[in-house]
Amino acid sequence: MPLTGDASDRSGLLRAAPLLTAVRQLAARDIYGLVWIGADLVVESTYGPLVGFVSIGEPVTASIYALTGMEEAISDLRESDGAALELPDITLVMPTGRRPRATLSISWSADDNAYVLLVARTETRSELESELTAQMRARLMAEAELAAKTREVERINRELERANADLESYAAIISHDLQSPMRVLRYTLDDLERELPDGSGSECGPVIAKLRDLSRRMTGMLSGLLEYASVIRKSEIIENVDTAALVQAIASSIDTPRPIAIAIEGEWPVVETVAAPLDLVLRNLIDNAVKHHDRDNGRVVVAATREDGALLLTVSDDGPGIAAEHHDVAFLPFRKLQPDHVSPGEGMGLALVRRTVESAGGQIALTSPIAADRGTSLTVRWPTRPAGRFR
Repeated sequence: MPLTGDASDRSGLLRAAPLLTAVRQLAARDIYGLVWIGADLVVESTYGPLVGFVSIGEPVTASIYALTGMEEAISDLRESDGAALELPDITLVMPTGRRPRATLSISWSADDNAYVLLVARTETRSELESELTAQMRARLMAEAELAAKTREVERINRELERANADLESYAAIISHDLQSPMRVLRYTLDDLERELPDGSGSECGPVIAKLRDLSRRMTGMLSGLLEYASVIRKSEIIENVDTAALVQAIASSIDTPRPIAIAIEGEWPVVETVAAPLDLVLRNLIDNAVKHHDRDNGRVVVAATREDGALLLTVSDDGPGIAAEHHDVAFLPFRKLQPDHVSPGEGMGLALVRRTVESAGGQIALTSPIAADRGTSLTVRWPTRPAGRFR
């Protein structure tokens, strides 16, 4: 394809012709460059960064010293159709200090009425080998570093798994083994109360009652700890669960000594999930909302909505609420924000719920209104295909 017209036309053709895409890429990568030289050996135009140091409007020899003294040989090319003058392995001295080696090939183009100088960069075998060796070394070092980090992460994960398993086992053993002496303590208190004479029994009665209450509370804490430690040790099967029937059964089984209304709203579909953990989460959230209510009349709303790959469950109440600064504390084991006569229990409910939700690959969030208002809302994002350790 002949290049015709002025300098801008020639470079424009190289930029626009679809067939020369590869040529443009090679030029952009500093592989080759083109220089158009008039019959008077003055540079008319250039193409490519490799020949960016060649000055347009000046004799080509002013920029490419290797052509100095070869003016006559270059002029003779006009008399020999298709002839070319080639200078191999020439060092180019560039203003930036770079000294790339290149092969120069110059020929006459009658269509362009100009000499065309092709400057093709060359590299010796040793240079290529050095570059290849450097790249291979860098890649091997990167792969070795990645492998080392991967092994370290795997080691840490194994240690964490062992530590978690040890903690779970330890908590389960402690909570289980302490149940027996606590029962013995209660039986001893019963025996002591029966053996005391009537006269002294009236004086010791309050002490025995207090000890029995402390024993009952410790037993409840141990039971909660055992259940908390065993949550993610359970082997559950994914099945079709009718969430509407599940929440109705839970709501009807909740003990409400006070007239606390439980309303069920929203969309409760049949989903593929693990039934027992979902039952545990809903039951604890509803039960907490009821038993922690501080008024004779109250309302608890249990709602559900679908989301991509999950079910959003919200349990809201109009109880006393939880201050924002206590939101994180509320999810810790054995944390109670109200006295026993207002909020019975051992403070394991929300801790157990969060552990169960996160084990299933879900999330739980707690929100409360401003201090002047009342109520608490807990929202659970429960995956319909649990991705955690229940899978």
